[in-house]
Order: sequence, then C-alpha cells, then structure tokens
Amino acid sequence: MKRILLIVAIISTFNFQLSTCRAQSGDDAYRKGDYETAVEQYEAVLATGYASADLYYNLGNAYYRTHQMGLAILNYERALRLEPSMSDARENLALAESKTVDRITPLPKLFIVRWVDVLCTRITPAAWRVVWLVLLALVCLSVATMRLAPRRSLRKTGLVVGMLGILLLVIVTLLLISSTRRYNAHSQAVVLQPAITVKSSPEAQSTDKLVLHEGTKLTVSDSLEGWYKITIADGTTGWCRTADIERI
Repeated sequence: MKRILLIVAIISTFNFQLSTCRAQSGDDAYRKGDYETAVEQYEAVLATGYASADLYYNLGNAYYRTHQMGLAILNYERALRLEPSMSDARENLALAESKTVDRITPLPKLFIVRWVDVLCTRITPAAWRVVWLVLLALVCLSVATMRLAPRRSLRKTGLVVGMLGILLLVIVTLLLISSTRRYNAHSQAVVLQPAITVKSSPEAQSTDKLVLHEGTKLTVSDSLEGWYKITIADGTTGWCRTADIERI
C-alpha cells in the first residue's frame, strides 16, 4: 500500500512539474508575442487536469490576442468562476464582450433578484461556507451567553445577538445553497462558432428562430441527442447543436 501511495505521489509531482513548465513556456511565448504557441502551452496544461484562475485568465488573454473572442470570453468566465474577485479578468471580459456582434437586452429583474445574482456570482461557495460557520459559532456563543451569563443585561444581549445571528444564518444558508447549485450546474455557456442558427426544436429541419454570433452567452436548460435547449438574456428560448457552444 505504501509503495502504491509513493508511486502516486511521484506521478503527481511529475505531472505538476510538467504543468508548471508548460505554463511557464506559455508565459514566455505570450511575452514574445507568439500567442498561438501560448495557447498551445496553456491548453496542454489544462489537458493534464490542472486548472487555476490564473491559467484560465492567461489563456483568455492569449485567445483575445488571436481574435478568438468566444474562447477568450469562455476562459475569462472560467477564471471568474474560480476566483470571482479577479478584477483583471472581469475588466478583460467586458472588453472582449464589447467586441461581440449580438446586443441582447436582458429581461428586467427585481432588485432582490439582482442582489442575489451578484452575491451568488461574486462570492464562491467556499467563501459562503466560511461565513456560515462563523455565524453558526456566533449563534452558539449567544446561546451560551443567554444560559450562563451572570447578569441579566448580558443574557438580553445574548438573546438579541442570537436572534440576529439566526436570521443571518438562514439568509446565508439560502445563499450558500443557491451559490452551490449555480457553481455545480454548469448551465452557462458561450457560442464558439462565428454564427449559429437557433432552432425551434431539436431537429435540423425545424424552423429557424434566430442567429447568434461568437461570444454570446446563454443558459442551457436541457439536452437531447446532440442538441441543447438554450435561453438567451432576453428570455428567448430555442435549440442549438452541442458542438456550437461550450459550457463555462
């Protein structure tokens, strides 16, 4: 058993060193302006199973330089998925999106819905779990204060803090559940072809509904034999081929 674990550790170390070397080669190629080679090196690192926000960000930059906006947007989004606070990725994403063809007006949302969307996309599930644990500890401390504090004023303070903590704990629990579902769903996708035709049903001979262009983001809600059911920001739904888009 120990020998097997040692072999696994050696292989893992070798793969990590190889990935690091390729990533460095990609960085060197990017600095020299050889963006095609940079893309090849970064994609080779991803093929080993290693991924990070910085790697996706650098790959997005390389694709942007080669004028492949769909792949640039895809990788900026993947970087933000792993590290929502990466401001450089968010700025470059906005720049890449400004160069896309489609201009879709999103459906209006209630303030509370927009607020939840921001909280669930800008904060990772891991961070929400930390907040949840802190609030749980606060509630437990408040309960202990209510029961054990020698003075009435301290017990009343414990009661107030405990009630507030429970309320916040419920809110954070709901946000944690929503954030985790969004993170695991992989329902967001990006159009990678120069132009695709969205169909009314998952059949090549069905009615054309609209044409979408490279870089447009959409939501996948269902799949059927090589087709995705998609929804764009203005609420329009339809079907497109799975090969034409890629999930974030």
